[in-house]
Amino acid sequence: MIRSMVERLATRLQQNPDDRQGWLRLASAYDVLGETAKAAEARARAAAATQ
Repeated sequence: MIRSMVERLATRLQQNPDDRQGWLRLASAYDVLGETAKAAEARARAAAATQ
C-alpha cells in the first residue's frame, strides 16, 4: 500500500516537475523504503524545481 502511494506521487511529479516540496516528500518516502538512489534523484529534481 505504501509503495503504491509513493509510485502515485512519483507519477504526479513527472506531470508536474516544478513541485519542489513534492520532490522532497518523495525523497523522504524513498529513504524510508531504503531506496537511496531514487531518494538522491528526487532531491536533485527538487533542487532543479522552480517552486
